[in-house]
Amino acid sequence: MSLLPRSTAFIALFFISSNLFSQAKAEPVVIETIATSHIGGLVCNYLKLSELNQEHFQVQIIFKNQKYIYQQESDTIQINDKSNLSLLIKDLKEGLSILEDNQKSQTFDRGIYIISKDNNYIDNQFLTFWNKDFNISASINKTYTHELLEWLNNIKL
Repeated sequence: MSLLPRSTAFIALFFISSNLFSQAKAEPVVIETIATSHIGGLVCNYLKLSELNQEHFQVQIIFKNQKYIYQQESDTIQINDKSNLSLLIKDLKEGLSILEDNQKSQTFDRGIYIISKDNNYIDNQFLTFWNKDFNISASINKTYTHELLEWLNNIKL
């Protein structure tokens, strides 16, 4: 003999499952793409998002694996606040300042992005975006780094 009548058990199951579905819907939804730019091998997006009826803004930098032509893996850097945007701009400026110095290399690992200037290239004039596992990367030269900095400086989070 059941402790709850079938209709009560069904209603309880409905409320439990609807709560699970409402939690699954908490993912941000893109309301508007404010700006998109292709800079070198990067796709840069400035988005207006909605999450739980609150709007906020996000910068995405999408990069595809350039190491092998046949691999189409990609990763995305997502920046949601002013402090991380300022830090990215600062790191790119610092990377730009050491770009042509063959003696200097540096890695900027901030958790949400990894950018490095290493001496693996013949002319050493590239900054490389990496994913956290260091298996997807895309490099940009000095010109594209300037373009990216200009684009990021126009963003208002």
